[in-house]
Amino acid sequence: DVGALYARAIQVDEHAKVLSYRMTSQCAAGTGQFVENIARYLGVRLDEVGDISNAAQRAEPVSGICAVLAETDVINMVSRGIATGEILRGIHESIAQQLAKLLRAARGKGPVLMTGGLAADAGLRAALTRRLGEDDKAPEILSHPKSLYAGAIGAAAWGAFRHRKLERAAPIDQEAGLA
Repeated sequence: DVGALYARAIQVDEHAKVLSYRMTSQCAAGTGQFVENIARYLGVRLDEVGDISNAAQRAEPVSGICAVLAETDVINMVSRGIATGEILRGIHESIAQQLAKLLRAARGKGPVLMTGGLAADAGLRAALTRRLGEDDKAPEILSHPKSLYAGAIGAAAWGAFRHRKLERAAPIDQEAGLA
């Protein structure tokens, strides 16, 4: 799950039971908010970022340690005349490196389903495929056009579960309006 503020790797079994979970503990340099800030600075629409990145022949290396350092790198690259596509591909490669570490730490096997806002970013999916392809057994990277809503759907399902559980635990006396 690569959302606006965090990236998470969650390994689940065939019954959706969580087997392993890892979340970024570093700066926001691997998140959707970071990509959005860089796109805005470069004057690129978010829906164009992936295609522009994929069209680049090479990636300009970007600091993946901290969003502030990475943004400074991008400002310096622009002043040096580095092509926008090379900058974006460098951003994607940096994020993919972090995501690959998360996936390895979560000990995931089989296909990877990307959710969150960056799941729609074809440039990031391609970078993650390249990064995981360094291993002999690279998993397939999957996404869905509605992957953006996975967190909201999960939160709604959890809220409904908690509501039902609380409702059963302390039914409200309808006449008195008391619990």
